[in-house]
Amino acid sequence: RRKSNMSRAAWWYVGGLLFSIPLLVAYVDIPVAQFIHDNSNYGTEFWGSWLEEIGKSHWVLIALVVVFGFTVRGRTQVARGVAVVFSAIALSGIAANVVKVLVCRSRPPLYFSDHIFSAKLLAFDINYIWNSFPSGHATTGFAIALAGEYVLPKYRVLYWIIGLLIAFGRVLYNVHYVSDVVGGIVLATLVTLFVIRLDQRYGNRINKLGRSAK
Repeated sequence: RRKSNMSRAAWWYVGGLLFSIPLLVAYVDIPVAQFIHDNSNYGTEFWGSWLEEIGKSHWVLIALVVVFGFTVRGRTQVARGVAVVFSAIALSGIAANVVKVLVCRSRPPLYFSDHIFSAKLLAFDINYIWNSFPSGHATTGFAIALAGEYVLPKYRVLYWIIGLLIAFGRVLYNVHYVSDVVGGIVLATLVTLFVIRLDQRYGNRINKLGRSAK
């Protein structure tokens, strides 16, 4: 596992991404959404829907639970890594859903149908069309990338490809604005860094308990 180097680098881009969100809302979101809308075709619809399906967190979480069940007794170190990835995805997903109903931002389809581009702060609206920010899929994708890189840095390229594709797919499918995806990246980073910090602090103790229980 990588230590705190990844965490230090992540804090730099978190600050940059947070700063970029208002600029994206003001100057990028609508032009990109309009471009995707005007150039939508079978290919964009197909890949957008496919990336949407593989980016659904419940599929990943179910797979991780299965792997954890097979490794928790005999391979404590592997189970610990699985727990890190599971926690990063699950907690960031919960956080994303909470923020969604607090911000209540309209999705691109509402802009094209009714020319609505706004947010209803603290409206607690759980309607899908008003739950655009942040992107839950982008949150899942980057939780996979960051936690996966921490647990198995040898395959970091694969994890980042998966994370970027899932995030890019939300814009390609025109169900999220660019700033929604960036918001999901920020949230995933913050939650995953928190999970990694907990693992670095308490993970070795869990390993010792696992070995002593054999």
